[in-house]
This record gives sequence, C-alpha cells and structure tokens, in this order.
Amino acid sequence: MMLKRAGMPIALAAIVVLASTDVRAVDGPVVGHFSFGVSLPQGDAGDALEDGWAFHGGATWFSQKRPNLGLRMDLGIDWFDVRSAVLGGIDTDEFLPGVQPPDNGYARAWSGTVDLLWSPSSQGSVGWYLVAGVGVYYTQAELSEDGFGVYCDPWWYWCYGVEGEYIIKSKSNWEWGLNAGAGLTFKAGPGTEFYLEAVYHWLDTKNSAELVPISLGVRW
Repeated sequence: MMLKRAGMPIALAAIVVLASTDVRAVDGPVVGHFSFGVSLPQGDAGDALEDGWAFHGGATWFSQKRPNLGLRMDLGIDWFDVRSAVLGGIDTDEFLPGVQPPDNGYARAWSGTVDLLWSPSSQGSVGWYLVAGVGVYYTQAELSEDGFGVYCDPWWYWCYGVEGEYIIKSKSNWEWGLNAGAGLTFKAGPGTEFYLEAVYHWLDTKNSAELVPISLGVRW
C-alpha cells in the first residue's frame, strides 16, 4: 500500500541505500536506545488523525557468533489529535437539533515489539541497519469536552470555579501487528551513537491502522 506523506521515509531509505556498507552499529552485546520524533498515521488512520508524536526506547541483544545480528525489544507510545473535520461529523447529543461535535479528540498507540536487527559487520563513523518484527499494541481513543465546574478544597473548606476538560467517550483495544524499517547511525563518542530511524507499523484492526514514526535518538 502506498504511504501518504511518505517523503521523509523515502528520503531516509535513499540515504540508507547510498550509505557506505563498510560500517556497523554500536558494539554489543547489549545496546540501549531511546528516541523522540514525529509519527505519521497512514491509511484510514491518516484520514482520521493529524500527524502526531512518538517516544520509543528499549534494548538490543547482539549475538557473539553473529555480531551483526541482534534481537531488539522496543517499547513506545505514539499519540495524535483527531482531525477537526472528523470531530465535526460526530454528534455528542442526538436529542438536540443539529450536530453537537465534541471539542477535542485524541488517539494513542502503546506498543511492545520484538524485532530482528541487522547491520553490517565492519565499523565506521556512519552506519545503517534494518529492523523488522512483530508486536502487541494497546490502542486508545477519547472524545472530550471543555467545561466549567466547582472544586471544593478539603483542607480550607472553600469552593471556587475551575475550567477543565472531561472525557465523554473512550474506547481501547489490544491488537497485534507487524513492523519493518531502517535507520542511520552517527557515532558520537566511545560506545555512543545518534540515530535517525523510520519504522512502518501495521496493526491488525478492523479498519486500516498504520503508523510511521520517524525518530531521532541515542544508542549506547
């Protein structure tokens, strides 16, 4: 399936192909990582959600016999705002005339993936790697309204008005999925690298749910 807004992943893939093959990632046996970046929803998710943000982290165990092959565990969260056009079509009170849309909508995808990571065996200041595997995803969606209420302090016994946001509807599901991606590494010092990574995630949902986090991170 063709990815929407795929300019950045395509550019990253081109850089990976053009990079020298005489490089490899940080030496094992265990390499930690964490990253932060943008997350691009695709398919039906891209029609309903704005581009969002991603935070991921974990560790990779490299084989002593095959040091260019690793087993990576990654935990992450990707979060998004629901598009205004989608909110405008949701009626929160069917008893009132016209459409009463919610004020806000959010979606989150918590992920835990187990992947094989392959990188060239030789070392260098710039490297690249490929990663692919399976994962479990916990998805959440919420609609909320901005409102006004009264808060009473339990210690001083006075009450005052407060503005806030309250959830009017929420939904969550556990799903499984697949992922595949590539990254570039840039050595920053002994045993430390920065990396730029794009990973495509496909979730086994009723509608098409696909994400492409593009992250900048640190490996050590």
